[in-house]
Amino acid sequence: MASRSSPDPFAIRLRDLLSTLESTALLGAAEARVRGLGEQLRFACLAIPCGEALVALEIEALGRLTVPVVADADGARASGLEILPSGTPFAYLLGGGSSYAAGLAPNDPMIKALLPALHRPPTYGIFVPIRLGDSIVGGAALFSHDAPLGDRELAMAERLGEVLSLTVESFRTERVVFSLFARALPDVLGPEAATSLPAALERHIRDLRLLPSYRRRLDLALAVGRVADHGDAEAALAASILDRVEAYARGLGGRGEGSL
Repeated sequence: MASRSSPDPFAIRLRDLLSTLESTALLGAAEARVRGLGEQLRFACLAIPCGEALVALEIEALGRLTVPVVADADGARASGLEILPSGTPFAYLLGGGSSYAAGLAPNDPMIKALLPALHRPPTYGIFVPIRLGDSIVGGAALFSHDAPLGDRELAMAERLGEVLSLTVESFRTERVVFSLFARALPDVLGPEAATSLPAALERHIRDLRLLPSYRRRLDLALAVGRVADHGDAEAALAASILDRVEAYARGLGGRGEGSL
């Protein structure tokens, strides 16, 4: 029996790196959470009703809030606006304040930081804390451009805050983990990285492309592609032939692996 060679250090590093790419799934999940937040805020705009709604959340650093999404009755849009809570209603909410409704003056300084995310300045607002367990991690803001927002709307907004908290919990966790991954990756692949991973990865890909098995697969894929370009019937015929060849190869018990 041939002795088993020691693991290739590059292969080990590459495996470790690729295993972290599971974090890319978190990005897709976080985007889905943004859509979920947007749909919940859009529903609020229709049900309460109000003109626009948003959430402002502590994602990583304390003392800074991110507005991931803004919604109106027609839909939701990603924002990414970052603000300091000081001087905004969210400072009061983060400090343990309860939900409240307020009239807003033109160019009201209380919401000046939020105006870049809004279509137009509102005249009324409701502000609701978003809680995760015993902690307040941000708040939701619902705005009206004409009709006042009173006790009925405030009660509905508080129920909305409870629903938003469930989505925010997953969104916030995923964003933090992915942000950490995204920040670490340049350190691994950058020109000043302590390892030779970038160059080794290029060599590995180049060597892979030179393997006979890779060339066989590539040539076969190109041939099938040329046949499929002629139409659906030809594509179906090529797929049928390949299925029969695969069935034949399986019948050989794997003896045909090196003979293609």
